[in-house]
Amino acid sequence: MNNLKLFSFLSIIFIIGCEETNDTNGNIIPNSTEVVTSDIMETNFYYNLATKSEVQSDEVWHISAQSKQVDFGGQSYGMPNIVLGNVYAQLSDSTFSEITVPPAQNSSWFQDNSIVEYGEENEIINYNMTTHTASIVNADQTFIVYEYIGHTSYKVQFLDYTSGIVSFQFTQL
Repeated sequence: MNNLKLFSFLSIIFIIGCEETNDTNGNIIPNSTEVVTSDIMETNFYYNLATKSEVQSDEVWHISAQSKQVDFGGQSYGMPNIVLGNVYAQLSDSTFSEITVPPAQNSSWFQDNSIVEYGEENEIINYNMTTHTASIVNADQTFIVYEYIGHTSYKVQFLDYTSGIVSFQFTQL
């Protein structure tokens, strides 16, 4: 009888311990939308947060991932770059999971959205000249984006940049 109890107990532990999980990225927060771009070094990527869809450049878009031509020593090189569309944006001091409500409208918003582009003060993707690798500057940073057509705020976190592919997550606030 004790052997049967021991066998049952160990079987339950084994089954629970072998539970499968589909979360491939520990940074993805439940109920957020994860976006993975195409290769931005090949073609620009435009995304509309309100419709949760990739769009064309002549449509309404809020975030674009693209190659930015930068001159170095007389040569022009394509650098991975994030561009914010016609939105208000700010960098939050809180983590993605901590943010549950939009900031006050009188809070400090970027005066110029190009501040997040390659080579700027709050660039999202940086190219390391020593190692010749590009990466997200701080994957823990969260941006607040306010699109004033629909009067909607979103929290956006850029998660990864690998070989021309950008991944980010966002949630409407």
